[in-house]
Amino acid sequence: MHHSPGHYISSAYRHLQIYLNNRFSVLGFGSGQYLFFSHIAHNEGITQKELSRQLAVDKATAAKAVHKLCRLGYLEQRQNILDKRYNNLFISDKGRGILPEVEKILFNTRDILQSGMNKEEQQQMLRLLDLMLKNLTAEVDKIRRTDD
Repeated sequence: MHHSPGHYISSAYRHLQIYLNNRFSVLGFGSGQYLFFSHIAHNEGITQKELSRQLAVDKATAAKAVHKLCRLGYLEQRQNILDKRYNNLFISDKGRGILPEVEKILFNTRDILQSGMNKEEQQQMLRLLDLMLKNLTAEVDKIRRTDD
């Protein structure tokens, strides 16, 4: 039986969430926070507004993830010097301590996902996934424009 790309993407996403939740549970967070932690680690000083824009998530989702990571002691919020309405996000010393483990989990996950593919196939897969994302993003943007 042939399935649609959506079937495979949905199934892979669910399994990925289970796997990541299991791996990150030792750090006190799960699949809902690792992306935020990793992005902030590589973009220290970013604002929460910019974080949500870059990750293409709504502000409430970003706020929940940042709040949890702050509560766990992995992030610090510092008031923006130029605009006191915003906070800049930084990895705390505790967060720096777990960063190698987070990166190890992410590298291992990538290796699992790409297992059995040669370099050319890996690059082709990424190109095709990027194209699918662009196609869907364009359609969602159309829907949002008509809903306004």
